[in-house]
Amino acid sequence: MFIQCKEGSEDQIIENIRAIPEVKYSYKVDKSYDIVVKVESESVQKFTEAIALIRKSAGLMNTDTMIGFKI
Repeated sequence: MFIQCKEGSEDQIIENIRAIPEVKYSYKVDKSYDIVVKVESESVQKFTEAIALIRKSAGLMNTDTMIGFKI
């Protein structure tokens, strides 16, 4: 997941989303997006719940989510 944030909100967003158990990592990046996040889950329901929690973060402006499935 790639996240665009309001300026200055990156650290708070990272702190909040790292508390979500399905978040495996989150880092600041440069250019079009401000944060990159990896979310892993054993079920689609837990995955979508984690994504919904992330998207509720204060200061978040936009997200781009790419989904991969282990086969």
